[in-house]
Amino acid sequence: MQSDKRNYHHGNLKETLIRTSLEMIAEHGIQGFSVAKVAKKAGVAISAPYRHFPNRESLLAETGIVFLTELTSRMRTAATEAGNDPIERVASVAGAYVQYALDHNVSFQLFSAARESRLPAFHEQSREMINFLFTITQEAAPEATWNELLELMEALLALVQGFADMFYQGYFSQLNLTKDQISKRSAVAAKLLISGWNQCRKDGEQPL
Repeated sequence: MQSDKRNYHHGNLKETLIRTSLEMIAEHGIQGFSVAKVAKKAGVAISAPYRHFPNRESLLAETGIVFLTELTSRMRTAATEAGNDPIERVASVAGAYVQYALDHNVSFQLFSAARESRLPAFHEQSREMINFLFTITQEAAPEATWNELLELMEALLALVQGFADMFYQGYFSQLNLTKDQISKRSAVAAKLLISGWNQCRKDGEQPL
């Protein structure tokens, strides 16, 4: 059995450790996260992760890259499935963001840890996600200027992450809401935000 375990990890140890990290963060959050705990859960020697990750921060950074990659993929899929209505696409993307964040128990703490590593791959993936969000925001608010689009996208990010953080803090448990219900609420809120912005612009008012 021991030989089978070594063969299982041989060649894909790095991927195994990253996946294990995602699972641990989903279960317990980023607090108390350590390389030793990941190694134990993955069933490898405590020293094994250091073949690929010199420290806790580097493991978190690589985990953050995978998280961003999967999150961006989920959002792209949600936008496609929503159809051609640009506001519905934004709403669907918002719901997908929140659903993924709730399922994986990941907050901006992981993003911050990954950003500090200055890994080119993380910043490249961050740009891809931001560019995607900027594009769908622009489609939903075609009258917005460049600066207004940035402000609107920031508002959307604050909205979805706000829903996620409220979940982490236990707010929704008081309301007995499921994760699916929370993600749907975030989608409705995003739709109201974009629709309200467009209406303000139509009425000649300053939206933000």
